[in-house]
Amino acid sequence: MPVDMSVLFPDLYRSKTAATSPLLTMGGRVVPKKNNVTSLRQLYIASQSVGLYSLHFLDKKDIVCVGFGNGKFNLHNSKTCKRVFTVDASAEGMPVTSIRDCLDSDGHRVVVGTADGWIKSFLFDPDEGLTEISALALEHPIYSLDTSENYHICALSNRQIKVIDARTCEYIRDVGNISEDDAGVDEDEEIGHQQRVTCVRYNPDQKYTCVSGSWDRTVYVWDIRVEKAAVREIKGPKICGDGLDVSGDKCLTASFFTENALQLWDLGSGKLIENIPYRGNSNEAEYLYSCRFIDSQRVFAGGTGSMDAKVINRKTGEVEGVLYDKKPIHSVDYRDGTIAAGGVSCYVHVGDFNLNMND
Repeated sequence: MPVDMSVLFPDLYRSKTAATSPLLTMGGRVVPKKNNVTSLRQLYIASQSVGLYSLHFLDKKDIVCVGFGNGKFNLHNSKTCKRVFTVDASAEGMPVTSIRDCLDSDGHRVVVGTADGWIKSFLFDPDEGLTEISALALEHPIYSLDTSENYHICALSNRQIKVIDARTCEYIRDVGNISEDDAGVDEDEEIGHQQRVTCVRYNPDQKYTCVSGSWDRTVYVWDIRVEKAAVREIKGPKICGDGLDVSGDKCLTASFFTENALQLWDLGSGKLIENIPYRGNSNEAEYLYSCRFIDSQRVFAGGTGSMDAKVINRKTGEVEGVLYDKKPIHSVDYRDGTIAAGGVSCYVHVGDFNLNMND
């Protein structure tokens, strides 16, 4: 059931009337001039779940999916926070590292990836729940995935990015040219990330284009129809979580940096458009894990530096909404006026964000 976080964390949540100007809270945080997150509610994560690993709103449904470290994922009503369904995705009890969904001619498909290397697809029915329709073992842990009507893309622990047929769940090809072992491709011939690939995202406007991010301070733009060469290379972002999002010709990155962690890039040229200020004061580190576009003007991100998730207007530089926690935020998401954030603590924070209140 929803929990009132203002009771649990009274020093972090203040009324709007009390926050008319920037003030330091008891925790040393800067309270923004306005926090336009309304109807704040929380869903509780049981300790048996072994922590939150993934978070995702279903398209056109009031459902938020939460993936856990024990191999299960829950579907909750995002309005009431009531648990609707629980699904066991990993027979070995390994973390559900990524959750995505897609609407196609067969219905509403939910796709999950696990740390024991399984990618599984389920058909979602609001009344009947989820029915598994396909599964594929990729032999290496899956760190991130994304899906479209035709293809899944998966980032594996061995730095490889694999393209999977969404309908048949059959392997199609790798993008890049990364050896599975030290005796494979010569290092000078490798094309792709040199360290762990932590995030992959489709460009929703270009169905064959995806981006990938890594610890190696590189973001690659790929055409999944081509086996090797990257379309573009962006140098700089250090992606340690679900820290990529794409909208049109722009890519948003959330890096594990002390400052300038939230950045906007031009996908066509690979050049930096702007640094988006995140920290509330100079004593805070940013260290971001996750980010999302809200619209062309606003972005949403969270991490471990200030242990919160913020909606930031990049045109004005103002923080327009905040979800506070006392522990690191690992994952954020936005869908149709609702934001959510969760991580190390026992709660996922959910709130309504009305764009009209800010214009």
